[in-house]
Amino acid sequence: MSEPKQIKDKIERNRHELSRLAENHGMQDNKVLRQSMVLDELINEYNRFKYKSHLGNRQPIA
Repeated sequence: MSEPKQIKDKIERNRHELSRLAENHGMQDNKVLRQSMVLDELINEYNRFKYKSHLGNRQPIA
């Protein structure tokens, strides 16, 4: 897994790419959908990293 700073940089680059694709192709284009999915996964990766480091060795209750 990447470091948080690297993930944040990837998120920002992919966010700009998503915006560019949406502007050029429209929100319903498959390229936009795929890029949105890439961005979602990067955000999830970042959140997993932050959640894991926040919990330390503790296990989630639920």
